[in-house]
Amino acid sequence: MAFFSSISRHLTWIAGPSLALSVLLLVHCIAGVIRTERQARLLGVPLVPRQEVELPEAGRVVLAMEGPILGRHFAGLEYELVGPDGRADRGRPVLFRARTTGFSKATVDLRVFDLAIPGRRELRILNLAGTRSGDEECRVVFKRPHLASTMGYVLGIVASSGVAIASLVLFLQRLLGVRGA
Repeated sequence: MAFFSSISRHLTWIAGPSLALSVLLLVHCIAGVIRTERQARLLGVPLVPRQEVELPEAGRVVLAMEGPILGRHFAGLEYELVGPDGRADRGRPVLFRARTTGFSKATVDLRVFDLAIPGRRELRILNLAGTRSGDEECRVVFKRPHLASTMGYVLGIVASSGVAIASLVLFLQRLLGVRGA
């Protein structure tokens, strides 16, 4: 019990710095999520049935759809990339459908393609019959995989938020002289 009473007496000194450090970590993690999302984006193109795209990197590329929140413009669509050799690649579905939502737009990861070489490819969107209202707001986005780093930042946001809230409560409790029951 002497240990806990000692900590209780020094909560002002412990909670204050831990609150400051956790808020700094929270800001760092939020900025990291935003920075990671921006750096992962390779290119975005309009939603049309066929078009040429220039993919600047070889390796794994994620195809995502960007459009209005709660929009159903991408339901039932299928995607394929036709390489320089004329072979169509439908890719594979993403294991975890990551979603990024802003105030007006949402982005959903749909397919993963493994590109042997960078360069020009034809993007075909199957089952896209004509244009519908709102299609001009929609885009096909190609980006690098970044789920692991994003999840690391999200865990940092959750942990630093918990520490910040607990530190704030303990700091105010000690500052106001509130005693535990």
